[in-house]
Amino acid sequence: MDASRFISSGLIEAYVIGVATSNEVEELERGMAQFPEVKAAVDDCQLDMEQYITLQAKTPPASVRENILNIIAEEETARENGTYVEETTFSFDPPEKKLVSSAWRWLAAAIFVLLIGSAAMNYIFFGQINDYKGRYEALVASQNTLASESNIYRARMEQMEKSINIFKDPAIKTVKMPGTKPFPTAMATVFWNQQSKEVFLMANNLPQPAADKQYQLWAIVGGKPVDMGVIDTNDTSELLHKMKSIDNAEVFAITLENRGGSAEPTLDQMYVAGKAS
Repeated sequence: MDASRFISSGLIEAYVIGVATSNEVEELERGMAQFPEVKAAVDDCQLDMEQYITLQAKTPPASVRENILNIIAEEETARENGTYVEETTFSFDPPEKKLVSSAWRWLAAAIFVLLIGSAAMNYIFFGQINDYKGRYEALVASQNTLASESNIYRARMEQMEKSINIFKDPAIKTVKMPGTKPFPTAMATVFWNQQSKEVFLMANNLPQPAADKQYQLWAIVGGKPVDMGVIDTNDTSELLHKMKSIDNAEVFAITLENRGGSAEPTLDQMYVAGKAS
């Protein structure tokens, strides 16, 4: 048995409270000699037990101690005088002054052991309850996290399925918009349904803008720019951004504008552009 098995088996607790069998005691003592961490675990358990019993202890009335001392003194005097009488009952009440046998010592010891065992079992029992409670709370938190992640994945799958249906629509016209000369690595794609006039934008590769900036889609119609709306690239849950609808367009382009969009495109901030026809 390795150190971790000793520590988790419950043998240490049984050893400390005195309920381990002789074979278990020998096995644990070999483990203590072999593994320092097992010895440390036994010492910690014993210390915890002592602290718990100390906390739970109640000081008996002073008269109890006095009565016990009187009984012991009387018993010893009777033995010396040859008047000792074996009895099976005893009392802490001084007026009766009955002589008792040493059996009371065994009874007191047994009661003491039972009290310590009870305190130890309470300590272990409540410790296990707290441990199970902590495990239960951790399990509930884990399940809640999994449920939350499952909802996120479900939403993404639904969004993906919706996007695939858009791609498969034969009425969809795909307009690729490569990066302009100042921004050669940029890339975006417009999916334009020429029957429903709906427009969807995929930001394939657009640099993350500053917090006060947004990308804005434009359609060039008759040589004039038409606002098609802004997108928030921070929203990674959306594969396709639904933009404003349009009947016809010659070119699509994206510029970087102040947050909220602009009435006119900032031409030197045009990142991508692509012909629609």
